[in-house]
Amino acid sequence: MKIGVVGTGTMGKLHLDAWFNMKAVTISGILGRDKSLVDQLAEKYRSNTYTEYEELLNTDIDVIDICLPTYLHKEFVTKAAQHGKHIICEKPLALNLDECRAILEICHTYGVQLFVGHTLRFLPEYKHAHDQVKSGVIGEPGVVRLSRGGPYPLGRDSWYQDEVKSGGVILDLGIHEFDWVRWTFGEVERVMAKQVKRKGENGNSIEYALVTLRMLSGTIVHIELSWAKETFESAFEIAGNKGMLTHSDRESYPIKLKIKNEEEQNSGGVALPKNIGTNSPLQLQLEHFTKCLENDEKPIISAEDAMKAVEIAVAAIESVNSGQPVSLLTKKEVF
Repeated sequence: MKIGVVGTGTMGKLHLDAWFNMKAVTISGILGRDKSLVDQLAEKYRSNTYTEYEELLNTDIDVIDICLPTYLHKEFVTKAAQHGKHIICEKPLALNLDECRAILEICHTYGVQLFVGHTLRFLPEYKHAHDQVKSGVIGEPGVVRLSRGGPYPLGRDSWYQDEVKSGGVILDLGIHEFDWVRWTFGEVERVMAKQVKRKGENGNSIEYALVTLRMLSGTIVHIELSWAKETFESAFEIAGNKGMLTHSDRESYPIKLKIKNEEEQNSGGVALPKNIGTNSPLQLQLEHFTKCLENDEKPIISAEDAMKAVEIAVAAIESVNSGQPVSLLTKKEVF
């Protein structure tokens, strides 16, 4: 299978590493704005260099892997679909529901498959917790607490700081938990959210949000999101009437070393979880998507699931702006 990777930032490089480790895949093209960087990556991954999207799309590549800022997803997915290419798109699928609908419609019209990257479903701790909840090990879930945080991501051109482009911490970071919660506990009935944004003592931006979801089942979910931490952290606590499941990635590494340096502080990359397994959740996800394409199978996460996660994020942002809870039951179906 021939893959074309679009984007050379943090996620683009991670995708390239994952694809390169897969024997049945050939990285046939890498697209980016910085030709010197693209040339370096193309040499490393034995690929071809592209700086024009149309040129890449006019090749015999089977799949376009889009690792670009969220505000560019609709444009790049649309062009790939029109050229008959199957698509893998980084999360979140889009900035709002109108863009999500347009993306799904264009992929349906041109008969191409669309896969959206939600790696939490492939992270062993979260997959195991999902399986345990579904099998009834802890009984009926009552209260769930999840947290995810890291340093404020800068990104090229500081696009994360522009919520019109990124959706902020709720959409960009919270989308992981929103998808996993819906996958594990069912549909969301109501959303309430609060958010804080300000400058830290060092002058850098920080952002924090607390989102509370009431599920149709009656389960209450609290999600803490932060772009104010020094390093990446994630945890969950799931309480049911027969038991409890807990996890904290900070407990997975008994010895920790932290040395600050100027290059690290100014790198601006996205903080990511460490992986202690043989294959990263990202590689497991991409292998799954590849298998689905080869065998015409349905993926663990559908494009409609990805849109539902955006719906929850949009409701949370609406709650922040209005100061009131937002009921998803009163809204029209998103698909």
